[in-house]
Formats: sequence, C-alpha cells, structure tokens
Amino acid sequence: MKYLKKLCSFILICILLCASVLVAGAAENYIVLYGFAFDINPEGKAVIHGYDDRSSEAAIPQKLMGADVAIIDDYAFFNDAVITSVSFEDATALKTIGVNAFYGCGGLTSLTIPEWIEEISFGAFQNCTSLEALTVRNGITQIPAQCFYGCVSLKQIALSDSITEIGERAFMNCPKLTVVEIPDTVKKIADNAFDGCDDLVIYCTKESYALSYAIDHDIAYVLTDAEPITVTYMIGDTDSDETISILDATLIQRQLADIPVFAFNEKAADVDGGGVDITDVTSIQRYLAGFHDPYDIGATVSYIVYAI
Repeated sequence: MKYLKKLCSFILICILLCASVLVAGAAENYIVLYGFAFDINPEGKAVIHGYDDRSSEAAIPQKLMGADVAIIDDYAFFNDAVITSVSFEDATALKTIGVNAFYGCGGLTSLTIPEWIEEISFGAFQNCTSLEALTVRNGITQIPAQCFYGCVSLKQIALSDSITEIGERAFMNCPKLTVVEIPDTVKKIADNAFDGCDDLVIYCTKESYALSYAIDHDIAYVLTDAEPITVTYMIGDTDSDETISILDATLIQRQLADIPVFAFNEKAADVDGGGVDITDVTSIQRYLAGFHDPYDIGATVSYIVYAI
C-alpha cells in the first residue's frame, strides 16, 4: 500500500511538472521555456508561437530544448503591448519572421534585422507605432508588402545591399519618415511603398533605380556619390544681376501673367517664403520705397544641390 501511494504521488508530480511546461491552446499545446511558447517542427527546428511577457525585453534565444530557433511563427507577438525591445543577436539560426509576427507591438522603439535572417513576411512589423529607427543588415532580399505600414514614429531607415525589392505599401503612412538609404541593388519599388511619407528624402547614387523612382514620384533625394554644389542668391534679386530694382518686381508680375521672362530666379522671387505671388511684388516695391517689412530682401542665401 505504501508503495502504491508513493507511485501515485510520483505520477501526480510528473503530471504537474508536464503541465507547467505546456500552454493550453484552442488547437495546440506548446512547450513554454524562458517565456517563449514553441514546438519542434519535423526538421528538428524550434518554432516560436508566442511569448508570455515575463520581460519587456524579448531576447530571442539561439536554442530551445536543444533545437535551433529557426522560425518566429505568424502572429507570434501580435498586438503585444508589453515588449519594448526585441533582440535577434543570439538567434543566429533564425531564418524566418512570419506574417504579422510583431504587428501592433506599440512599445518597440528601434529594430535591427541581422544578416542571418533570410525572410520577413507580410506585415511583420505593421503598426509598431513607437518604432523610430530601423536597420536592415545583409540577409533578406525583399521588404514585403505592408511590412512597416503605419509605423507612425519611424524616422530613418538604412537598408542593406542584399535588398532588391520594396513591396506594396511597405512604408505607407509613416509620416515622420525623413531619411531612407536605398542601395543600388534595389531594382523594384512599389508605386505606393512610401505613400503618406510627405517629408521623405531618399539617399541614393546617380546611376541607381532609386534615383529614377524618386524623380518619377516627386520625392526629394540626395545623391551620395555626387559632389555638393553651393548655390547663392540674393532675396528679391529675381533677375540675378546682384541688385534689387523695380525690374525684379516687374519680372514677378510677368511670370504670374504667364508672359515669357528671362533669367528668372524663383527662389529669389519668393520674398516671404509663401510661394511666388503678388505679395512678393508689393514687398519689393515697399523695400525700394524705404519701408521695412519683416522680410530679408537683399540678404544673401546659400543652399546645396547635387548634380546628376
């Protein structure tokens, strides 16, 4: 009898221990280790399906139960409001980040995709609203559709030389995005990839596809392989003769009336910074009459351009 009781107790303890490493799911039960819910696929690789938010800093491990972590499954961290950072630096066997895997992780502020990751899937980091900086190292070849859609805090991106394609709506509705470094290897960018990024500047080279894309889509660009040229002008000097005269006001009037003009400097003509209009004519006339409006007519301004 004592032996039977001990055996029953032992069995009960084993059951409780097994229960402690299982997550009850609607369709599957996954092993939980270090906070990661996972299983082992037929190839003997660990696949992460979820996280229990035991830490706000999620460091993806190299192995789980001796198996290399190779895949973060679809929706694994979907709408996780707790994590503020995710690190892939130890997960050197990780190859794939699944569909919407980190969708809606509003606490993420920066992200580095290491070179051993080969595939990022649709919408993987969509609506990560606090994400500000993104670095993609050599590895993946495509930024898929909607991958960073709605990352409203994203400011700058550095893409690796392995990237060849940027997909549909990949960075759509990222209104703070101002700097994107696009390498020469990129040969295809979806027309709507950067829709809603109104202040975007593309950094690229003179012979790149990215330059053609920027020009075709009226996006500002900086040529990283071009020598800067400094251009200087005088505010109000619309004919570039280095003086302010009534002719400068007349040239603006002719331009507004669609009458052909010569040597018209539009930047110099925009005296008040609100676009060239009749107000600029009046401001120059008042300047010549000795009135002092709050504009810097006659001041010298310089800016840099990059020759193609």
